[in-house]
Amino acid sequence: MPKKRCVLPAILILSSLLLVLGNVTIVWGWSNGGFSDNPAKPDYGTHDWIAEHALDWLPQEEKQFILDNNSSYLYGTELPDNWQASDGIGDTFNHHVYYYSNYSLQDNASAVRAQEEYNNAFAYFKAGNLTAATKSLGAMTHYISDLAVFAHVMGAKTDWGNDNETLHDRYEDYVNTRTNSYEDEFSSFLDFDGALANVSAYDAALTLAYNTTFGVNGNYTCKWMNENYNWSIPAFTIRCGELLNLAVNLIADVLHTFYLEAVIPEFPPGLVLPIFMILLAFIVITIKKKLKPNRLFH
Repeated sequence: MPKKRCVLPAILILSSLLLVLGNVTIVWGWSNGGFSDNPAKPDYGTHDWIAEHALDWLPQEEKQFILDNNSSYLYGTELPDNWQASDGIGDTFNHHVYYYSNYSLQDNASAVRAQEEYNNAFAYFKAGNLTAATKSLGAMTHYISDLAVFAHVMGAKTDWGNDNETLHDRYEDYVNTRTNSYEDEFSSFLDFDGALANVSAYDAALTLAYNTTFGVNGNYTCKWMNENYNWSIPAFTIRCGELLNLAVNLIADVLHTFYLEAVIPEFPPGLVLPIFMILLAFIVITIKKKLKPNRLFH
């Protein structure tokens, strides 16, 4: 009898889990070239390509700590998709941002995760763990760059409907064959916007998702990309390139922001008092000179 009493609760729990999972949209993003067997030599795909090219537009001093830990940075870009590694994340159900057709935000999941990884990187950096910091920054880039894919801003509960899963996979596979090395075919789309801005990871993700969703002046929206999948259409290819380029520029902005917030050292406490005393002495001397009588009038 005790065994029979356990059956019904187990069935109810299993049914509830299936019901919940049935309402969760799992969205796969850009490729990483597979999951890496050796984190020191990460496999290379679109996520790596985007993350690495974002460094191109940073001054040397802003990116040096990442270059010194580049393997960790690139390895981190695969972790949001990777549930197999001991340090994997594998939360593909969070790789989306949805907007309503009235332009208001509906679901900010990927933006939240991008900011969380930024915050993790900040904490690791302040603790002196640059390997973990760069790995978290790599993961952060994943949550932002996924939003350059039309499928990551579409879903059953959105005003745009579900994406075509078959075309979604083909789209990302096609792009990956043109971004699976640092110098590759789609590098021709990259163009620095001319200025590094102070942008949070959260806002960068929302900006990219908004552009992917609504297009440019209402043209080439996520729905248009989903319904007009054809690489022989120049506008389709160009739109893909525009979104990749926007992702790279926005990630460069976020990494620039990280440098401003985490990397630039504050004045060491031991220097504050000496600097204050020097400034005070300078002020006193200047005031005395101004108060000293001019002998020409005596």
